Amino acid sequence: MKLYLLRHAESEYNRIGLLQGRIDCNLSDDGLKQTYEKAKVFDAAKYDICFCSPLKRTLQTAQILAPNLKIICDDRIIERSLGDWEDTPTSDEKKFLLNNIMSTPPNGESTYEITTRVKDFIDFLKENYGDKKVLVVTHAGIIYAVQVALGLEINPINNLEILEVSID
Repeated sequence: MKLYLLRHAESEYNRIGLLQGRIDCNLSDDGLKQTYEKAKVFDAAKYDICFCSPLKRTLQTAQILAPNLKIICDDRIIERSLGDWEDTPTSDEKKFLLNNIMSTPPNGESTYEITTRVKDFIDFLKENYGDKKVLVVTHAGIIYAVQVALGLEINPINNLEILEVSID
């Protein structure tokens, strides 16, 4: 199976430098513009199906980039809960800790919790879509967790960037 993990475009919280986690905010004006620009060259026809986090920023991204694909929202790929850090300013310390998937924000989701639900999602895809090209529009935290779950090198991912993964 080919899995294409796409991080949503810039959100309102990304723009103003706040951590969002599960806060359900929209794409920023720039995020919308960037997504419409990407849509001009994005070939949604190369994918068989699209799974999406149920949060607005991912759903908006998916609907703009892949309007003709069936889009299925799945709670297993919702962003990591950042607990007490949600709705707080981003800092270098928090960025460092969040980029280290092994750390847990205070009252947030642990690495074990996020990796467990991501593994369940991957197993579901393998069982039901093993011969498909699956587009997954989600969040940086989930893309990091997929890399951990599959034993891949953990690399940061920017807004609207795609990580392609082959799964046997």
